[in-house]
Amino acid sequence: MTDIVAVHTVGSLAARAGGVARAVAALATALTETDVAVELVSGSAADDGALVLPPPALLVPRFVAVQRGPLLTRYPGMAAAIAAAAAAHPGKLPIVHDNGIWAPSNIAVYRAVAAQRLRYVISPHGMLEPWAMAYHAGRKKLAWWAYQRRALAGAAGLLATTEPERAAIRKRFPRTPIAVIANGIDCPALPPATDPASKTVLFMSRLHPKKNLIGLLDAWAVICAAPQFAGWSLEIAGPDEGGHRAEVERHVARLGLDARVSFTGHVEDADKPALFARAAVFILPSFSENFGIVVTEALAAGLPVIATHGTPWDELPAQRCGWWVAPTPAALADALQAALALDPAARRAMGEAGHGWVARSFGWDKIAAATASFYRWLEHGGREPDFVDV
Repeated sequence: MTDIVAVHTVGSLAARAGGVARAVAALATALTETDVAVELVSGSAADDGALVLPPPALLVPRFVAVQRGPLLTRYPGMAAAIAAAAAAHPGKLPIVHDNGIWAPSNIAVYRAVAAQRLRYVISPHGMLEPWAMAYHAGRKKLAWWAYQRRALAGAAGLLATTEPERAAIRKRFPRTPIAVIANGIDCPALPPATDPASKTVLFMSRLHPKKNLIGLLDAWAVICAAPQFAGWSLEIAGPDEGGHRAEVERHVARLGLDARVSFTGHVEDADKPALFARAAVFILPSFSENFGIVVTEALAAGLPVIATHGTPWDELPAQRCGWWVAPTPAALADALQAALALDPAARRAMGEAGHGWVARSFGWDKIAAATASFYRWLEHGGREPDFVDV
């Protein structure tokens, strides 16, 4: 065993929190199979609903109560939980791995590590990329100078999931080591082919403005106007965030697409395979994604994928499993037309290619081994791993 304990911290493990919660729980679980000891500390609120939890035999999270006020949300137990997690492994060097930025939980973690003089790293999860920085820019500018810049600058290292995210981070922090380590997936065996009669395009993610659902609907209107695509439907699955679903539903009504668009709401992990199984194509039209873990899930399910230049999935065409296009209605409509015009066998071949790519490249065992290597290098030095930019 190594002499390191990694204390992973996250604001919430609620399933509705999206990809960050899933990635944190999965990485912490995978790290238990390496020589790094692992602890997981999460905020917990009464309205969390279903949680994304690691197997209890491997890792039991330490939960911190969330206190919401009219002006400020607090995590008063965060410092104590981090201290207890580190103390549970006497003789090991603690490194705190915080996830996300801007949130009250991140403030609590930063104050805790500063007070306890603990080494820490941060995974921003795409929150420093240009679109994310421009969203609520005024609030973020205040937070940047109040605490966020100082917290990031004090980190021993930062973790990006893609090269574009690394480049965005490097512009702001020219001297901090940055590891480029993708998110992973537990890739199942290739499922049976989608019913050849399926005429469903699936979107599954949070309903948030950055997901560009308005642009997708404008593209879908083009599809619905084409006689050769009669019978095709768009399924929008995922939890509402900030009331954005109402805006999307109003746009559906304005375009007269009610009969060709359905809303599924939040989907539990156990129910995802059924949604993928009844779809013929998956689409993620986002303006910005640092990774987009749902893309790996769709590819693992054997679906061809349409993603945008706002995502890091530029290899989709080269891997012969999808399209990578501009996040504009015209480009999305062109990609949809190309996907829907294929026969089911051609779409299945693309799905098989995508499944193979994910299985080769994004297994959690590989991701955990790289992350453990980054921790060891930060603690003990030596030559940096080849995925680390110094």
